[in-house]
Amino acid sequence: MVIAVKANPSHSVIVDKQTHCKRCDSRLFMGDYEPECLNCGYAEYSYTQSKLPKNKRGLLSTATRYIIRYSGEFANLAETLAHIRLVRSGHKVVYTVKCPFCEERMDQTSLSGKRPDMREQRYKCPSGHRLSLIPNHRGVLGWR
Repeated sequence: MVIAVKANPSHSVIVDKQTHCKRCDSRLFMGDYEPECLNCGYAEYSYTQSKLPKNKRGLLSTATRYIIRYSGEFANLAETLAHIRLVRSGHKVVYTVKCPFCEERMDQTSLSGKRPDMREQRYKCPSGHRLSLIPNHRGVLGWR
């Protein structure tokens, strides 16, 4: 027997969460989207959350924000810091750099090809400031 119910697709139906498995009567644990039984694998697909948790952190959390020191040859920039963080861009993770001079977001530019052996990433802000992220001999990231 099939019972048809008219549903509004813009609103999700919230069903009370069950605490025990219908198959083996063990405790259900919340998986990614629905309660699941760890013993028999049963999942309560009729349960839907009212909203996703706000503080669910993934790979890109606050631990992926860095403050980078100047590592160039000019002594007057020794105390200037650059703030960078990791962001997801498609299927890869890239740096987002904030300009240490004007605090604007910088865009990555291509290398000129003069030093192809250096692992260097260049950035430029809309005001025209340029910055290069370079690892030192120990692998610590710096800018110049």
